[in-house]
This record gives sequence, structure tokens and C-alpha cells, in this order.
Amino acid sequence: METINLKVMKSAAGYWWLMSLAGALLIGLGLWVLASPVASYLSLSILFAIGMVLTGIFEVLFSTTNAASLKGWGWILAGGMIDFLLGIYLLSYPLMTMIIMPMIIGIWMLFRGFMAIGSSIELKDSGMLDWGWMLATGILIVVCALMILGNPLFGIINIVIWTAISLIVGGIFRIYLSFKLRKLQK
Repeated sequence: METINLKVMKSAAGYWWLMSLAGALLIGLGLWVLASPVASYLSLSILFAIGMVLTGIFEVLFSTTNAASLKGWGWILAGGMIDFLLGIYLLSYPLMTMIIMPMIIGIWMLFRGFMAIGSSIELKDSGMLDWGWMLATGILIVVCALMILGNPLFGIINIVIWTAISLIVGGIFRIYLSFKLRKLQK
């Protein structure tokens, strides 16, 4: 007999591909940042903003399509809305954004890391055996965020590397989560 949590997760799993798209987008953005470090800082505010807007849209769609069946859907919705609104803000003020980008990215990654930790705990409660990897990923995102926030000069100097690593790790987490949701669907 299936538990109620497992039934809820299976219902939400029908839209696993939205989370996978968000993850692929973040990984692609992270790889681009690594591949072109000089140009990336100059244009990072625009590309990062576009990536955040799209990621926000995907997560809002995922959370709203699963609102009736997914416990904690509000956190995914809130994260998607924050991504979307922050992306719109970054698109509106790219020059100012370049100055304060380390703090924006640090706060954003801190929030996303805590969301990843929360999602891993929910998966543990649903009976997933390998939830620990997802917890470790969330902790890694938080550590990257704290390094950027703890020393803004460090953040400015290393923004390209840490942004790329954080985006790739966040993307891997979302893709991993989407495959877990897909597995539950089957």
C-alpha cells in the first residue's frame, strides 16, 4: 500500500520535465560563464537575468500545475516568483547590477541552497533512499553563497567562477530532482 506522500509525489511527477528544463538552463548558463570569463562579467547581468526569468517561469508553472497534490508547492512557487522578479529587476538595471552583483547572486544562491535542503528533507520523508546527495548539493550551494556574501571583494574577483559553479550545481540538483520525480511517475 502506497503512502499518501508517495501518491502526492507521483501526481506531481507528471510535470517532471519542467524542473529538468530549469536545470538544463542553469547548467548551460554556468558553462557559458566558465567558457568566456572576460565577456561574461560584462554581460552576465543580462544573461543571468534572462536565465532567472526563464527559470522562474518554469518553476512557477511546475508549482502551480502541482498545487493540489504537492506538499510544499508554495516554496517552489515563491522561489520561482523570486527568480522571475529578480530577473526582471536585473534586466531593467544592468549597469547598477554589475556593481552589486556579488551580493545579489550570494543572496539568491543562499535562498536556492536552503530550498534544495528543504526539498531533500521532503524526499527523505517520502521514502527516497538517496536523498543525502540532494542534501549535500543544497549544502554546497549554501557554502558557495556564503563565500560570496562573506567577502564581497572575493565575490567580485571570483564572480565568474563561483557563479558558474553555483549555477551548474543548482542545475544538477534540479535535473536530479526531475529524474526522481520521473521515477516516481513510473
